[in-house]
Amino acid sequence: MGFLASESPTASTSLNTFQKRLVLSLVGLSLFACTFLLGHSTFRKTQYSLPLNDHLGKTTSQLSESPDWKPPLEWDPTNPIYYAFESSATKYASNVNDLTSRVPRLEYNPYPNYNGLDYRSRHAGNYVSCQGPRGMRLNESLNDAVTAFKGKPKDFAKAPLGSASVVGIDEDVCFERHGRFDAYGLGLNALGGVTGQNTPPSIDWDEVDWGKLQRQCVDENQDRFDLRPRPKPGDSSYNNTGLGLNETAIKAKRSAVLFRSYDGMKYNPDLLRTMRSVVTELSLASGGEHEAFLLVQIKDINVPIFENTQVYENVKQQVVPKEFWNITVLWSEALWPKLYPLVPESSTNVHFSQWLPVQWFAQKYPHFDHYWNWEMDVRYTGHHYELLKAVDNWSRQQPRKGLWERNSRFYIPSYHGDYKNFTRVVQSKYQSENPWNRDDTSIWGPNPPVTQQPLPFDVYPPAMAAHPSKDDFEWGVGEDADLITMLPMFNPDPTHYVWNYVHWNYPLFLNPAGPPRRTTIITFYRLSHRLLSMMHYENSRTPGHHMSSETWPQSTALHHGFKAVYVPQSIFMEREWPADAANFIFNNGDTKRVIDGFSGMDLRGEGSGGWESVFGLEREHNFDLSTWYYRAQFATKLYKRYLGHEVDGVGGALWEREYGTYCLPPMLLHPIKEVQDPEVVQVEEEEDDQDDETDDRVEAIAESEKVEKEGQDAPGK
Repeated sequence: MGFLASESPTASTSLNTFQKRLVLSLVGLSLFACTFLLGHSTFRKTQYSLPLNDHLGKTTSQLSESPDWKPPLEWDPTNPIYYAFESSATKYASNVNDLTSRVPRLEYNPYPNYNGLDYRSRHAGNYVSCQGPRGMRLNESLNDAVTAFKGKPKDFAKAPLGSASVVGIDEDVCFERHGRFDAYGLGLNALGGVTGQNTPPSIDWDEVDWGKLQRQCVDENQDRFDLRPRPKPGDSSYNNTGLGLNETAIKAKRSAVLFRSYDGMKYNPDLLRTMRSVVTELSLASGGEHEAFLLVQIKDINVPIFENTQVYENVKQQVVPKEFWNITVLWSEALWPKLYPLVPESSTNVHFSQWLPVQWFAQKYPHFDHYWNWEMDVRYTGHHYELLKAVDNWSRQQPRKGLWERNSRFYIPSYHGDYKNFTRVVQSKYQSENPWNRDDTSIWGPNPPVTQQPLPFDVYPPAMAAHPSKDDFEWGVGEDADLITMLPMFNPDPTHYVWNYVHWNYPLFLNPAGPPRRTTIITFYRLSHRLLSMMHYENSRTPGHHMSSETWPQSTALHHGFKAVYVPQSIFMEREWPADAANFIFNNGDTKRVIDGFSGMDLRGEGSGGWESVFGLEREHNFDLSTWYYRAQFATKLYKRYLGHEVDGVGGALWEREYGTYCLPPMLLHPIKEVQDPEVVQVEEEEDDQDDETDDRVEAIAESEKVEKEGQDAPGK
């Protein structure tokens, strides 16, 4: 549980802590200057030793400085090493016919028994099944149902990184494309399919009003929810442990799901089906636990969408498909000079500041507990409700102790064993292995910049857990996460991450290495209203603190003691990574080292960070043949085959006649960009799979020195 600063024993010593930080910072600045005189580049290269690996089965006393797996001596880490590993491509489609011929397809229903005694004893109100796009109640309409096979193809590939089953997702199930997407319009528009599949009748999607359906659904289930605005910083109930409003704790939580779009977006059939599935599965079938919105950027800031309602409606109808008109919210960067005048205008573009519209939305629609930032190039082969429910439950049960340190590391089941052992391994680094043989180097409560004094709404440990050694992994259990990410939160300093030094209005002379911060690539996040309100508060108040998009939410949570959780979802690879190799590459920052006294760099929790981080420019090629990264090529290959395309000799109509259609377990895939249905593709061409996010990075890499200088020259730097 979180305490107000005035109630916390930690807060009483916060001024002394602030003074100590200030003195240490000034000393660090002097030493930092000496470092440059001695040759800064040489210093940084020699500070990092080989990784300390903790293989499954080893005790703390058996841990060695030498890794169990080492690359060849002649290996250049800037070049891919995974081509030396065996291909696992055939394991994603083997024995599909054997499975689908003997196992019946079943309706997939991951929802709780809303009308059962157990659920009703713990939740307020009565659940009412809502109307679906075909005009029927969803509990009565098989045409709106998702179907799946129990089990998955024999010898199916295993994910080297993460585990969906650990998170609480059923991996012993697979979804074939028709069972997954026919309810949302695939049906008659796709090739192939499983024999005996009954395709739902087609409907005119332009006549579907998703906004009306969602509003009606919430109205019918309103007794289940607290529909009042959530508190803001300064409100008496703001810090009720992130659990919402205490007097209505039995009410079901609500989330807004924000599809992030812009006025030039192409809504092809695959994207439309995905959006329909998200609205149906998350909002309508749950009785309104989630509500979807289409948040659309109008790039021309001179279009008067905020001054003229008719212009607003005309623009909306021009850039958005009709079925989504009534869930659309338009915005433009014309908002920011008035709303955030202290944030440098050069940093308020959507690439550096994609959270400004989400913060604005949370102020405009404050009656949600959480907000999902749903990127349009994300696809999920499983059921969306099961994903979000499992992620929510799992993150709520994570204890605060060692959380930031676990957040920074990839969980590798073949290497770490079960998650309990992974937790033990990570925790051991911050107890017996630091140079002072104590565990207070782990992050415990707020970790603010040196210049930031405590705020009354920062979250401190309870009195019974004032020090990590006094807590038996209890603080934080049962507390909603303020931030959820799907990749680790790594310390960008020091790494070769392209935007590692991009932040504004943190005085450089007192923060020589920059403020403490964490970064996660791919902004498919869930943020609490509490966190978004704090981000809004930090941007608004003097001096107008700000950071780049992939760093701002994590760092705000870090500074104020909010709960942030990396969920170790399954990430599949086209190559079979040995366990030791995967840990060596993806957790390369796991070295035994002290905090850098010369530069003042915060080196805590650097499992996937550090000088040789896998997220650095020269090493992120290791994600190319994966299913989840901004440049992951395998994600698009797999998804195209899933929809019936032939890619590299696998998939397509002729291939499926012999081997069967792809049947995949729940998988998060990114990026999926403008994938067409097979029959509308006239000529199969090799396309550039890099989306707008990739293009932004390429441009940033080319102008990295300019970007860094721009950040340094900003006010307060």
